[in-house]
Amino acid sequence: MRQVGTLPAEAAARRFAAWLLSQLIEAHAEQEHSGWVVWVREEDQLAKARVEYAHFRDHPDDPKYQGAEKSAEAVMREEAARRQQALGNVVEMRGRWSTGPLPGGRRQTPVVMALIGISVVVALLTWNDTMETSEASPPRGSVFRSLLFVDPADAHPSAGGEPRARIDMWGSVRRGEVWRFITPIFIHYGFMHIIFNVIMLFSFGTLVENRRGAAFMLLFVVVVAILSNVGQAIEATIRDQVQLFGGLSGVCYGLLGYVFTKSRFDAREQYFISPVTAVVALGWLVLCILAEFPAFRETLSDLSNTANTIHVVGLVTGAAIAYLPLALPASGRDQPPGN
Repeated sequence: MRQVGTLPAEAAARRFAAWLLSQLIEAHAEQEHSGWVVWVREEDQLAKARVEYAHFRDHPDDPKYQGAEKSAEAVMREEAARRQQALGNVVEMRGRWSTGPLPGGRRQTPVVMALIGISVVVALLTWNDTMETSEASPPRGSVFRSLLFVDPADAHPSAGGEPRARIDMWGSVRRGEVWRFITPIFIHYGFMHIIFNVIMLFSFGTLVENRRGAAFMLLFVVVVAILSNVGQAIEATIRDQVQLFGGLSGVCYGLLGYVFTKSRFDAREQYFISPVTAVVALGWLVLCILAEFPAFRETLSDLSNTANTIHVVGLVTGAAIAYLPLALPASGRDQPPGN
């Protein structure tokens, strides 16, 4: 993946990407902070693409660019027919070239939208438990307690009136409340927590769900949520602490690990992650981990209550899900990605 150039308007960027595609240069447009960036897949086509970019930038109204989308659609149809003949598969064609397998296409992302919607609703229902910042400590609500990995009443050493030697993070699950393996992802503590997670989920989640589909995205979220929450519960058990952890950050770091790994080791799905985004996300994780060490605890005191195990397990799990197919026998590696 190589950057050709930046255009200020989406329509212009998509028209230019379509023109490149019509010239058999595989390209797509993505929105960045600086505008709409056009990328090409093959490095040996970069020089030609940049020559075309310079002309398009100076002459965007050149008649040869009219109908570029239709030309690109024709190229996509021809390529799909070629793949269908070579692979013996049925290739589903979309009505517009921009919704094909190339990045930049627009599709529905129901799983991402549902996760965001549920998180917002839970934030409203658990407002006094998670969003209220006053010093008063009202009794915890039933919705909040039912979504945690463990109900504090089941984990507390003095639960049931009889002291326990150690806390029990698994008491609620043992009673058959298995939804608790997943539901902590919907709990957020404060505005910044939910805003940061929603932005990160939308940025990476829509990218993955666009390419792999809702079924893959849903399974991905379930697997990452279970493993990261269980990992945090194991840490709490080892430390003998009742940890009321929550948030989508484990899933978000899982998506980060998935996209990062795909962008480095698998060019078929054409994932791209900005180096700045990767550095900021991983740098934040490192700071949160350092806050656990006595030497940094005072300096990074605001980060000392972060559920770092959730982040680390999510990151590793997402990277593993991305890399595992590449480590398997090569018999299906050249197949088009599932959508």
